[in-house]
Amino acid sequence: MNNEVINILTMAKVIQTAVAPVFLITGIAATLGVLSNRLARITDRARQLERKLKVSTDEEFNTSLTTELRALLKRSRFIHIAFSLSVLSAVLVCAVVMLLFLSHIQAVNLGVTIGSCFVGAMALLICAFMSLLGEVFLATRSMRRGMIFADIDIND
Repeated sequence: MNNEVINILTMAKVIQTAVAPVFLITGIAATLGVLSNRLARITDRARQLERKLKVSTDEEFNTSLTTELRALLKRSRFIHIAFSLSVLSAVLVCAVVMLLFLSHIQAVNLGVTIGSCFVGAMALLICAFMSLLGEVFLATRSMRRGMIFADIDIND
């Protein structure tokens, strides 16, 4: 078989191998969308509480608002960490795809490097999901304490 045909066939195999990491990047992008939405909700709620805090003169009410603002700050930190780790994971997955092609083009064995990048990406993604889980636990705990809906009349 012609050497150029073999090159094309092996490049096709490299492309097939790169498809799975590309789907992983798509999944990470979806996770980033979820994290962005959660952060936007936290930010909106914090701004709403800050407006109420500026106009309220009730000391007890202000204390509860401040407590909720602190909880929102903790939640936003968890989201920020999850977001950062997810982006770093996506960068490593992109590096995996790039290294797959470089390995083929340069005819260099980068298997250990590719594997290390992939393992690193998975470790970062695991940590990102753990951070998201921590934020969900904080949100659930805040709701159980009645902090989020304390100023909403249930009878409306």
